Amino acid sequence: MRVTYCPCIFVRDCLLSRVCVRASALSSTCVNRWQSRWVGLFFTSYGRRFLYAFRFFFLPRQSVFLIQISMTGAFPRPFVITVGVPKGGECKTWVALNLAGLLGLWGHDVVVVDANPMHDLLKDYQVLEADSIWPRFDVVSHDLLTVDGSQAEDLDLSSQRHRDFIIYDTSQYVQLRTTKLAWAGCNLLILPITPSAQQIRNYLEALQLNNAFPGARPPLLVLPCRCTVLKNAVAEKRLELLLEHLKDQGCIVPPFSREWRIPDNDTLKAQDTRWIFSELEFDGKKKVLSQDFLHKVIVSLVWIRSEIERIYGQFPAPKLRPIGTDDRTEMLARLAVEYADRTRRQRESAA
Repeated sequence: MRVTYCPCIFVRDCLLSRVCVRASALSSTCVNRWQSRWVGLFFTSYGRRFLYAFRFFFLPRQSVFLIQISMTGAFPRPFVITVGVPKGGECKTWVALNLAGLLGLWGHDVVVVDANPMHDLLKDYQVLEADSIWPRFDVVSHDLLTVDGSQAEDLDLSSQRHRDFIIYDTSQYVQLRTTKLAWAGCNLLILPITPSAQQIRNYLEALQLNNAFPGARPPLLVLPCRCTVLKNAVAEKRLELLLEHLKDQGCIVPPFSREWRIPDNDTLKAQDTRWIFSELEFDGKKKVLSQDFLHKVIVSLVWIRSEIERIYGQFPAPKLRPIGTDDRTEMLARLAVEYADRTRRQRESAA
């Protein structure tokens, strides 16, 4: 272990109590006087829980903290993340898309490999492009089967070696060649789970499949989604028991309470895409996801970053200028400008 100064998004290691700062240090790094007063007022009363509740619209702002990280050598480039579970409809595409989007907003060069047979992630990406929005990542689509039903050849990603991150959105069928390679060759395997008790067998099967691959296995991170906050909900209690079991089996599970996990959301179901910043016009009204929901999603995604840096070391420096999420209008405007610039360059290069 070594202690090093690292430019980082504000809350990422706060979740695991790895940030070596006091309330005064937190206050001194705040962006303005209002933030400083907010920290001073609430930190003493709420202690560690304050770190969860802090306004996550500060996340994209770069601050410097003294953090403790474990170094395993140079950060892998590109860093490969596989989102997989041997069951359809378990938030794989949703997690892959939004993790890629937030990494992109932080300024990193990201490509997502859509290896899901329905290519839902690519379709969402195309909807955003139709709205003149570049969500700060690119997509490579890969068909798992040929027209005659045979398994497709291995995907050649040699042209993507310059990326900071490659994220696989995989099929539920681990037996397929591309899915198997994505599981076997990643630096982090993310297992999205929900409170549905009928799926517990599938989650345990995912653990068994991962352990069955030869050689050293990458960390397996468990990400709860579609959670509820009802204290007496039997499904949530069973989810807690499952998380305890998976932790005992060596998986990485969230250290924060159920109140901060990604909740189920009706507005999300009504959106045209899975992107958490999508906007929907319906019955003459604009429908967007609440700030409370966005904060909880970002808590989980920042926690993923924290775990990656704990294991592999500091993230690479951003290649792009980070974009904040606190002002939705400004964020969407900047993404629209970037989309227009990319489109213009593509037209010029094709001419």
